[in-house]
Amino acid sequence: MLEHRAAMGHSVKDYNSILANFDRFCMNHFPNETILTKKIAFAWCNDAKGNGKGGFNRASALRGFARYIFLAGEEAYVMPPSFFPMPKAKQPIIMNHVELTNFFKATDCYSSSRKNVLHEFTVPVIFRLQYACGMRPQEVRCLRCVDFNFTDNTIYIADGKRHKDRCLPANAEVMEMCKRYNRIAKKMIPHRTYFFQAQSGNAYTTDWLCNAFRMCWEISGNENSRGSCTPYALRHNFATQILMRWIEEGRDLDAMIPYLSTYMGHESFSATYYYIHLLPERLALMDFTRSDGIIPEVYDFEEE
Repeated sequence: MLEHRAAMGHSVKDYNSILANFDRFCMNHFPNETILTKKIAFAWCNDAKGNGKGGFNRASALRGFARYIFLAGEEAYVMPPSFFPMPKAKQPIIMNHVELTNFFKATDCYSSSRKNVLHEFTVPVIFRLQYACGMRPQEVRCLRCVDFNFTDNTIYIADGKRHKDRCLPANAEVMEMCKRYNRIAKKMIPHRTYFFQAQSGNAYTTDWLCNAFRMCWEISGNENSRGSCTPYALRHNFATQILMRWIEEGRDLDAMIPYLSTYMGHESFSATYYYIHLLPERLALMDFTRSDGIIPEVYDFEEE
């Protein structure tokens, strides 16, 4: 099933870990079963109750596996999707100007590491770049050096969500920040492949990005008033900042949404319209968008 899924161009990363877990569960609880039954399906999904999206993720993967078995002409119980509905998403944290400023100041205070001397330079740049261009966390993590065109100030996003590529025009100040980082990184890690490259030679992991973000969020003091947060919040804040600016400028949102949708790599306009429902509670906070736009002042490493 995994080979078939990969051949069709779909990701198997999440399936690998989930179905390996399913194998272990069956070995421990149903060692003699040869058919995927309703009893097995519900026992395994119920085993994840109380674990956030755990039950949904298990059910989704198992439904895909069961459908594959059924289409192959074998017997299998295909679980209805309504039995384990997708949990309601947590409301994204939309930061005001002060909170954004505090967060990016915290990134500038990120300490160096003996294992990776680039940490103190990488953290301020990777999060500013993600925010300024509205990238998904995995997109900014996996950027390669060849994806940056400093001549025309564009960044190429290769193999984004659902394997879609796109080319992003970027603010000149942001690209200048990336140029400075690139010069520093070249000296420390010559001939690197990834723009933000770990000591292993690979892109930074999801865990690394989340841990770095969480540390900066704590240093900023935002956690005291807003609670926990994840790197994806920077993408949410990019979208709402753009929409707020358009509202202040009196633009027709229906006419502008397609541009934002294309820039963010959304599959449909409805995914972009999602951000509009986040705006009403913020309309009164006019410091939410400032004359300096969405690009915060960047830290000049070379002046130090």
